[in-house]
Amino acid sequence: MHNKTTPDAAAAALTTLMHALIDIECTAELAQGEEQKDRTQFALECIRYIATRSLNDAKNILVADYENGGLCVMIVLIP
Repeated sequence: MHNKTTPDAAAAALTTLMHALIDIECTAELAQGEEQKDRTQFALECIRYIATRSLNDAKNILVADYENGGLCVMIVLIP
């Protein structure tokens, strides 16, 4: 029997990471301007939070798929 959850889990994990990269790019762009120096520390904290949250979400998606018999390749994500 073919497990249909595997492609969905992989797609969900990749989508989560792609959204994180977009968020990080936008946040970094805001922090880059010279007139935005006061916001740089906050932007860096946001980038760290987005990256950690997204890596954990993607890892949890892949682990849950694996535990449910999915054929997703197990990837170790260390935030």
